Amino acid sequence: MSIDDKTLLAAIEEAKRNSKKRNFTQTVELIINLKDVDPKKPEERFQELIELPYKPGKERSVCVIASGDMALRAKRSGADLVIEREELE
Repeated sequence: MSIDDKTLLAAIEEAKRNSKKRNFTQTVELIINLKDVDPKKPEERFQELIELPYKPGKERSVCVIASGDMALRAKRSGADLVIEREELE
């Protein structure tokens, strides 16, 4: 079963209209179940990148606990802090 954009947007708008007002910024969570797709098969795998229209409110920091090659990869990827397990003990 496929659903067109207009139907999906109408359903989201209706859900927002029918919910009571809150004293905080609300979010919408979308869960998609895929039938007849086996992620173990390479030809049925997919990866989609979606850019959000707004940046998250708070700036986030990333800390990676790793050593060796994984620590180097984390540093190169832009992790804010990389520490080894020994440093925690």
